[in-house]
This record gives sequence, structure tokens and C-alpha cells, in this order.
Amino acid sequence: MPVGSPPADLARLAAGVVHHPEPAPAPLAFAVAELRRYLARIFGRAPVPAGRVDSPGAWLVLAPAGAPSPPVPADVPAGAEWVVRPADGAVAIAGTSPRAALAAAYALLAAAGCEWAPAEEDEHVPDASEVRRAVGPLEGRPAFARRAYASDLATWHYTMPERFAARLPDDVAFVDWMAKTDATAFLFIRSANDTQWVVPELVPELARRGLAIEGGGHALVELLPRALFATHPEYFPMTPGGARSDLGNACPSCAAALAVVRARAEAARRDISGATDLHLWGLDLFGGGWCACPACAGLSPSDQALVVANAAADGLAGGRLWHLAYHDTLPPPRRVRPGPRVWAEFAPRERCYAHAIDDAACPTNRACREALEGHLALFDGRVDVFEYYGDAILFGGVAVPLVDVIARDLAYYRRAGVGGVSCLVFGRFSLWAYGTNVAAFAAGVVDPARAGAARAAHARRRFGRAAPAMTRYLAALEATMAEVVRYGDVKLPPRDADRARRVHDRLVRALDRMPALRALLVEAAAAGGPAIAAEADLLAYTAATLDNARAWLAARLGEMPPARVEESAASVVAAIARLRTLDVRVTGTWGAYDLELTHQVFASLLGPATE
Repeated sequence: MPVGSPPADLARLAAGVVHHPEPAPAPLAFAVAELRRYLARIFGRAPVPAGRVDSPGAWLVLAPAGAPSPPVPADVPAGAEWVVRPADGAVAIAGTSPRAALAAAYALLAAAGCEWAPAEEDEHVPDASEVRRAVGPLEGRPAFARRAYASDLATWHYTMPERFAARLPDDVAFVDWMAKTDATAFLFIRSANDTQWVVPELVPELARRGLAIEGGGHALVELLPRALFATHPEYFPMTPGGARSDLGNACPSCAAALAVVRARAEAARRDISGATDLHLWGLDLFGGGWCACPACAGLSPSDQALVVANAAADGLAGGRLWHLAYHDTLPPPRRVRPGPRVWAEFAPRERCYAHAIDDAACPTNRACREALEGHLALFDGRVDVFEYYGDAILFGGVAVPLVDVIARDLAYYRRAGVGGVSCLVFGRFSLWAYGTNVAAFAAGVVDPARAGAARAAHARRRFGRAAPAMTRYLAALEATMAEVVRYGDVKLPPRDADRARRVHDRLVRALDRMPALRALLVEAAAAGGPAIAAEADLLAYTAATLDNARAWLAARLGEMPPARVEESAASVVAAIARLRTLDVRVTGTWGAYDLELTHQVFASLLGPATE
């Protein structure tokens, strides 16, 4: 179809025909159904589907009823993933894949006035009086080729039917929103105690939308079973004391151990329905997971992890394998080069979230950025970034908006040549406590310039008439929490005296701003918007958690009696109990069950302030 044609009338097309290839791949068939569903909601009528066997591919054409001949599908220009082209009263939709064509169909609906949200009840679908009927040309050139989300399998509580059933509907809605916002993949993260690679109930939902299914994670115990230690201790790492241990990863210098990992990695990839790629990560340990035997002693943890990744990639029949740069493997390998199908997954969990990753004034992020750039050079650009914008463990479940940081991060990642970015989420809880972050990520991985608008857009969809006040609240909360998110896990403040003093003073400043934040929530509640009461409960938990960290640091600095720390800790427990009374549709199963458990774990790790 020619470029530069006048806009088409969407109302007329809603009463027309939607042409599609016959047979249509699942995502294209789904695109036809979605166009018909939303056009019917807007105009009260839906186009009639018409299959064409003469033109295979990833395309759709909306044409007026009685058009003299079937329109010709559009071509996707070089560098684009999808296009929407009006011509001769019709609109052609085409993509480089069926998934991309579905994304184009949603882009068409968004151009007409639809606004997407992770919960369908928060979507906005215009009626015929407010819809933008004139459809002009659109083109999709996302900033990153891979735009993914990730979740830990354990958070589904898949061995507990009642909890699993409570979570699943939200996940189906989230997968639907992923397709609507041009995401490409979902990663199921397996860890040492998991018994499966994916959530089978979500696989069909991902597949029908053409979203890639990715598996793997901290699963080296599955690829090198610990039961082998009894007969083959040489497969496993040697401790600095000279003993072999099955508590770590593997001995990368043991050819037989690598052969086991290679065979089981390919078997695992086959077991993950629809997957072509695999994420091979070491155990979630910081130090002590790799080998100190004489043959491995000259290899850094990063080198050892890459040796294992290279071996596993050699056994895969196609597809990519991701080596994880994380904790003690964050520095780039020094002595080992990656194989051609090995990508780096750069996961800077210890970074500072008060500053963008390219902020030259932040020494923490400068070190992370240098490590990332080292990986980009070593892997010839085959690097994706794994980000923690929705991480309820890192942020301790407290509310942490990061819209401005996310926008700058993604702009830098794009300039640096990063190929893809994924975001860790914890189901519905992340959409509540970190909803602006998820929205900013979704917009920014398509176009970093769009991330900054996510705060207002999220407030408009989520809070209705209270959106202006909630936009001000979220901006003020973001500025407040920038005092906090500099040192890693929010619930684990630093122990050394110099850092403890700095963090203590930042926490004091953040707590001083809490009354102003509460006043903004009162203003929002007066506007009559929904969900404000739950936001107040989340802010109360946030304040209690920060006060507990401040009290612990003050006691450690000799400025507060231990009894005051115990009082503040009790306030956190009470705030968590209050959150548990909220509807699980607000807090998600993570807020209902996991928040309390993780708090107990952090409390045990933190220990007494005086030692």
C-alpha cells in the first residue's frame, strides 16, 4: 500500500471486513479476534473475518464492506517491527512476525484512544463519541529487540492450590497487557528448591500471543544434581580449605561435570514448552559458589561461570544461552571468551537506584556501568540487562517509584548498544507498590522518551478523579525515596560506621517528608478516586520500615537504646498485619503471604544493632 495516503475512517472499517492469511498463525488469529472485540465495544459493530490462502505472512487488512478487490498487505520497512498503513479507505497491518502484527493491531487501537493497563478493569476504551476515528500511518521501531518480564517460580506457590488459584487470573491479565504494550518474552526463573521450569497454565496464554517463553535461572543444582556428589565429588567446587562441597556450583575444570551440565541443559530446554533459549545461572550466592581447586584457582568467578555457559551452549540444538553477570560474576570475564551463541545477562542488583546508571556523580553506578561496557566489548554487543524496577525483595516491599531513573537508564542502555532489557516483577504486588515503574519500563523499552510520561498515565488509569493529586504524590514519593535506595536491600542498612551515618541521615530526611506525603494522599482521597486507602496503608508500612532501619542504625551509632529498635520493629510487624487485611486483588499473593516471611528473613539477617 502506498505511504502518504489520507487517514482511514475507523468507524467505517468497523462495519467492514478484516482480511487475514488462511490458515492464520495463533497470534494473527488472536489479533483478528481482538480487533473485532474492541471495535465492537467502541462502535457496536465488528468487521467480518475473511481468510485468504493466496498471501501467507504476518499481516491483516481492515477494508470497507463491498471493497471491489481484496487489498494488498503492507510491507514492513527495514529496521521496523510492524507498520499500520492507511490507503484507499482501508488499513493494512503488517509485522516481521505474527507477534509483531498483533502489537501493530493494538497500536492501532491505542491510536484510536484505547489505554492499556495490567488489569483490564483499569483499561480505558473510548465510546463512539470520543474515539479518534481517523487512522493515520504508524510504525513500530522499538528501542530494544528483547523486551521481557521475569518472575521467580516460587512466588506462584504452585504446590498450594488455593494460593496458586488466587494468583493465576492476575497473571493471565498481565500476559494480556504484555502483548498490548509490545513486550516480547516472559522468563520463568527456577531456583534450587523448584520442581518445574514454567507455570504450565500460562504457557498457552503466552503462545497464543506469540510471546516467547524463556526458562532457566538459578538452576545449576538441577543441571548438576547434588546426588552425584556421593560418587563424583570431583564434579563439584573445592572450598578454599581444600574440601569438595556440594553447596556451590560446579568445578569448571572437570570435563565430566561439564558433560553432565551440557546434556541436562539441552534436556531442560526441550522440557520447556515452546522455548528456544535457556538462561544458565549459578546459584544465588555471593561468594563461595565457585571452585578453588588448583586447575580453577586462576579463573575468576566470572570466568568459571562462562566456562560452564560455553559448555552448555555447545550442547544446545540452536537457540541462545544466557550467562549471568551478577553478584561476584558482575565483573567481565578476564581469561575466557564467550562462544558465539552465549549472551551476557547483566544484572546489577547492587547498583544505586537513587541515580541513573549513567550518572557520572554516582561512584556505585560508575563501577556498574564500567562492568557493563566491559561485557558489551567482550560479547560483541550480545548483552541484555536484567533490571530490578519491580523487585519487592530488594526494596523490602516499600513503595519506591523510579520513573525518572528508569527513563534515563533505558536511554543509556540503548545508546550503549544493549540488545534487550528485562524487568523482575512479583505479580500483583509489583503492580501495586511499583506500578509506575512497570508502566515506565513498558513504555521505555519501546521508546525511552516515553517513559517519563508513565507517572501521570498510571495515575490516570489507576486513580480516576484523584489522578492529579496522585501524580503529585508519586513524584514527591519518588524524590523522598531517592534518599533511601542507594545502599542495596532496603531492610539491610550498612554496618560500617561511615556508611551507617550517611544512611541514617538520609533516612531521617525521608521520614521528615512523610507528613507531606500523607497530606497529598488526604487530598487525593478527597477527590473521590479509588484505591487511595490502600495507598495510605502502603505508605504507613513504608514509613514503619524506614523508621526501623533508622532506629537500628541509631542504636548501632550509640544514639538510641535497643528498646526503641524493638518498638520500631513491632510497628513494622503491625503494618504488615494491616496489609494482610487488604484484598488479595490489591496486594497479590506476595503481599498476602511472602512479605511477612521475607521480613522475618531480613530481620534475622540484620540481627541486633549492638554486637
